[in-house]
Amino acid sequence: LGGMMIEMIQNADLSILHAIQGAASPALDTLMVAFTTAGEYGAVWVLLAVAMIAAGKHRTYGFAILTAIALVVLFGEIGLKHLIARPRPFLLDPSLATTLVTLPDSYSCPSGHTASSFAAATVLCLTPLVHRWLKPVAVGTAGIIGFSRLYLCVHNPTDVLFGAVVGTVCGVAAVAIVRKIAEALHNGKAQA
Repeated sequence: LGGMMIEMIQNADLSILHAIQGAASPALDTLMVAFTTAGEYGAVWVLLAVAMIAAGKHRTYGFAILTAIALVVLFGEIGLKHLIARPRPFLLDPSLATTLVTLPDSYSCPSGHTASSFAAATVLCLTPLVHRWLKPVAVGTAGIIGFSRLYLCVHNPTDVLFGAVVGTVCGVAAVAIVRKIAEALHNGKAQA
């Protein structure tokens, strides 16, 4: 029963990827490669975190973004990916292999690009920002980075969904951790 269920999910995933490929265009190729590149190793989010730390106003949340990405690497990339050991979609269906990006040789689930993006976006949603419009922009950017992984057929839809869940959990955990540390440091200074 478990094997049949996994096969049904895999078939549905591959069908969705083929449907997305039907909408491919040179303009979308360029856009999706740009978003995937921005999400590589959480690059766009790390830069944002460093800028927040440097600016000083939301320093705690900048550290929370870095913590969230570290949790994604630890639990998603090092832990879950090797535990689940799911092959990339283009290995199951070679017609999905793209020449737009270098094909990854790691396992597929969860999507690291998606997880780190949703981890950072979750932290930003929990940040008391004056410009509230930045929150949906962050979530939208995370969503497009996740979609870019489907467009390029380097992940299955379920890998991206699971990546979004892992990232959201890591983002919430990171904010809780960093807030506790900031509180402890503040209390330590107050007692000193």
